[in-house]
Amino acid sequence: MLAIMTEPMPNNKEVPYTSLHYLRALLGDDSYAVNDILREIKSQWKKDASQLSTAMAHHDINEMKRLLHRVKSTFSPLGPGHVLYHMILGKGEAFLEKRGTLDGDDEYWSAFLENINTLVKDLKPEPVTRP
Repeated sequence: MLAIMTEPMPNNKEVPYTSLHYLRALLGDDSYAVNDILREIKSQWKKDASQLSTAMAHHDINEMKRLLHRVKSTFSPLGPGHVLYHMILGKGEAFLEKRGTLDGDDEYWSAFLENINTLVKDLKPEPVTRP
């Protein structure tokens, strides 16, 4: 099951989603658990974003590859179809693999981080339901 969540699916035509349906289903609609995971994702992303910025500034492609792979794990609880996961795969890892360098792409990576930051900020906590 983990391999499905962490590896790109070949010829996947699924439209990326922004909802928390996958995470809610994974946690049995436990709004407390969902919110705990969202807090952890946001906290980890702050660290990841800082480290990605540093790797970009130093044009350290190997560190970028390592960090992007780790960021997939950060976003994996949202599901393999979530837009954040898709962005890391398609606009992060795949772009880096195709280009093979960080030279001349500072603007691209700055926009990439800005887009991810916006999407992470848009992850809203679930309303807590009391039994």
